[in-house]
Amino acid sequence: MRADSPTLFTMPPGTPFLERLAATLLEDLSLGGRFEGDFVLADATILLPTRRAVRALGDAFLRAGEGRALILPSIRAL
Repeated sequence: MRADSPTLFTMPPGTPFLERLAATLLEDLSLGGRFEGDFVLADATILLPTRRAVRALGDAFLRAGEGRALILPSIRAL
């Protein structure tokens, strides 16, 4: 990560977190060039607080992918 890039990301209140996270990562995994390198979704690891959240994010990726075949990131519960 570049030294001048933020390490904290926000979204507006009331936004469905997992839906927005999935859609944003499918659009651009480098988050607007803030992370260097050629990332693909399968290279990412996402840590979530519960197994329920893990299942919900997987479902959110499926909805955001609109039927396309996706290789999802590693999604794990803490």
